[in-house]
Amino acid sequence: MARQIRWRGVLSPDGAGDGRPEEHTWQPGKPLVPPRSIVESVRLMQFGAFLEVCEVLRGFLTRAELRDAIRREVVVGKLPATDADIEGVLRFTLGLTTIVAVAACVIWLALARATARGSRWARIIASVLLPVYVGLFAGALLPTAGKFAFTLAFAILFVGAWAVVRLWHRDSSAYIRYQNTPRD
Repeated sequence: MARQIRWRGVLSPDGAGDGRPEEHTWQPGKPLVPPRSIVESVRLMQFGAFLEVCEVLRGFLTRAELRDAIRREVVVGKLPATDADIEGVLRFTLGLTTIVAVAACVIWLALARATARGSRWARIIASVLLPVYVGLFAGALLPTAGKFAFTLAFAILFVGAWAVVRLWHRDSSAYIRYQNTPRD
């Protein structure tokens, strides 16, 4: 008997091409239980939402450091600014941080809920938002962040990247395909 050659690798999104499902790929059962990769992705998204709440707290706990950084920028730029101007910039920055973090928290939770249901659009949106966050991380945060802010932002970036990786796992793809296939 001839040995069967498998042309596709382990990370291939489809099977070996013989029409039979692979043994280790997720299969629907009764009751319908999402695969481990979907469960992990949902938990990572929920943890990302928690980290965004921590980002709001970080903004208010490091208020003095932010005020000092604004003062340093005023001195380096030789700008005419009063203490009231610095406080206004500080309030605006903290308000913007809070609004962005709360919006990101809502997005994390909405994507987690949609992912748990097996929504195809959630995977696509998460995949599009990851490069946007990477761009914001590299362009806006790195030059001005303190160590605590940098660590928290890097943790959010890592959690988001790992959630997207888990969303594109073969088992996740099978689950999402099954959930989006019309059945009689």
